[in-house]
Amino acid sequence: MDWNKWKQRLCGLFTAGCLLIWGGAAPLQASEAELIELLRQKNLITQEEADRMLKKASAVAEKEKQQLKASVAEDLKKDAAKGEFLPSALKGVKLSSTIFAGWEGTNRHPAGNNSNANTGSNANKFYLDRAYLTVSKDVNNWLGMRFTADLFRDAHDVANNGLELRVKYAYADLKFFGTSTKAGMVPTPSDSYDGSIYPYRVQGKHFLDAYGIQSSADLGIVNSGAFGGNMDKEYLKYGNRSFGGKWGGWMVGLYNGTGYDRDETNTNKVVSGLVYIRPLPTVSILKGLQIAYVGTYGLSNSNFNAANLPPDKKLTDYPDWRSHILQASLVHPYFAVMGQYYWGVGQKTSNDEKNRKGYLTAGYVRIPYVEKLRVFGKYYTMDPDTDLTATQAKTKNEYAVYVAGLSYDWSKEFMPFIAWEREDNKRHSTRIDYDKYQIGFQLNF
Repeated sequence: MDWNKWKQRLCGLFTAGCLLIWGGAAPLQASEAELIELLRQKNLITQEEADRMLKKASAVAEKEKQQLKASVAEDLKKDAAKGEFLPSALKGVKLSSTIFAGWEGTNRHPAGNNSNANTGSNANKFYLDRAYLTVSKDVNNWLGMRFTADLFRDAHDVANNGLELRVKYAYADLKFFGTSTKAGMVPTPSDSYDGSIYPYRVQGKHFLDAYGIQSSADLGIVNSGAFGGNMDKEYLKYGNRSFGGKWGGWMVGLYNGTGYDRDETNTNKVVSGLVYIRPLPTVSILKGLQIAYVGTYGLSNSNFNAANLPPDKKLTDYPDWRSHILQASLVHPYFAVMGQYYWGVGQKTSNDEKNRKGYLTAGYVRIPYVEKLRVFGKYYTMDPDTDLTATQAKTKNEYAVYVAGLSYDWSKEFMPFIAWEREDNKRHSTRIDYDKYQIGFQLNF
């Protein structure tokens, strides 16, 4: 046995082992390959052993390289999510958007026996009803902000103006003592509350907004909060968080009154508020039951006209505006239903002090075994002058609207729908009856 030869081989193997251990902690360098080649030339290792060592060292180096890249990438993702690479002013900024769009066909016809009514024109068109882009940020634990741009179609002058851009919301949000105080262009109580129960604004406006009684947003200041803290996590999976007070809550504001789409024309400020009660928050099937009152008190933003001038008022005066709604609703994982009774005097830009009243029922039901599919519907009626006598019935403007449809929750962001809407003017109205068909979608992100 040639001990010198074996000693050389053992020494070479020991050296190679050290190289492999070291190579596991650092990428393979050119000098390592040269050293392995030198060992082979000195016959301390065979060519086969050298090839195997080079292959193993290279594999270890590549694995370490990939692990290092993955680790760095993960750290970069975490830092990016925290906004570490953004200027301080952009850290915490959130972007969101809502789009209402689709196709609609409308068939108009004279209202009842009023042959003098102008039928207008029928419609067959694709449309973009709303496109909101929102930027929001929580500056700190007591201050936040929101700005929402609104791309919309002007129904009165769409032929000349096309789509227009305006501000829907722009406010500071001050959070003190468990409440939220918004100042600027802020939401109004009724529209916000209705949207928290009946999620089909994409099909048509909510009650007060649809009849021009009160806008969905206005310049002013509004405070909101909850009685007894918020509902449990189970309820908030399907119930609205903004109106998720355990025993109820409130939303009370002071507004210009004319709405976000018009300038104020008087010096009056309008008070508008919501109070809702949740009587059975611990009863499983009834925890979504809420009873609410919404009231508005102020003056219209239009002067009287001569035809509607009361004997004790002047043409330069502004009509009273009083609005009241009593509402009951029940929200459940598989359905939601609400009913409203409205009564009041005047509206945000009315030129009269006529007494008004109306009713509304609306809701949806999820289809068993196909819970993403929902059947929804709405019925409401309005009488804009309840003081008319029987002999004045031919000029009465009472009318009703029916809505029925299907929607599908494709994802939490995307909801397509189909709907039918009809206005029935009960034979005595100068308004136009119509049937409207819609195929559209709501997109949120």
